[in-house]
Amino acid sequence: MIIGIAGPTASGKTTIARMLEEEYGAVRLRYSSILSEMAVERGLDPDDKATLQGLFLNERETRGEDFLTKEMEERVERLDKDFIVIEGNRRLVDIDTLRRIATTRSDSLNLLFIDASRETRFDRYNERLVSQGEEPISFEEFTALEANDAEDEIDDLKTIFEKEGLIINTDDQNAEAVFKEIKILLTKTEKLTP
Repeated sequence: MIIGIAGPTASGKTTIARMLEEEYGAVRLRYSSILSEMAVERGLDPDDKATLQGLFLNERETRGEDFLTKEMEERVERLDKDFIVIEGNRRLVDIDTLRRIATTRSDSLNLLFIDASRETRFDRYNERLVSQGEEPISFEEFTALEANDAEDEIDDLKTIFEKEGLIINTDDQNAEAVFKEIKILLTKTEKLTP
């Protein structure tokens, strides 16, 4: 089974992906990890979102819209696991890649869009920064990160996930409640047991 997780910054994607990894032994792959590795190779900060966005935009301009998805496909091809979670889908080409990966592997594809209000995500983002020993950012800076061209297809993805997947809003639910909802879906569709 392939699970593709999308959603805006600090919505809870990584938390849910980690829970799937722990509960089911899924292999978790992240687009941001690929960008972080590239940043390290170039001597850039691998944890700074603005840096990763800039790196993505520069590489996309020279290598094409699908440069990250090609790398993701190559990583999946090297895996011999039945359950793969691909986190951080942000582009329409990412969805095409998820479909292609699932078809190539003869796997099912479940799409999860994790969402929350901008205010909730802003608070979570700053909590993460502070926990990493960094200074929090202003709401205006957070809004600017979300307005970056690297993030411009998130709403388009949400539309696809509304039709073909599951959208979960994490504003009023803790991670355990969200995960319970996802487990119910997976148990119904995939006959999974933890």
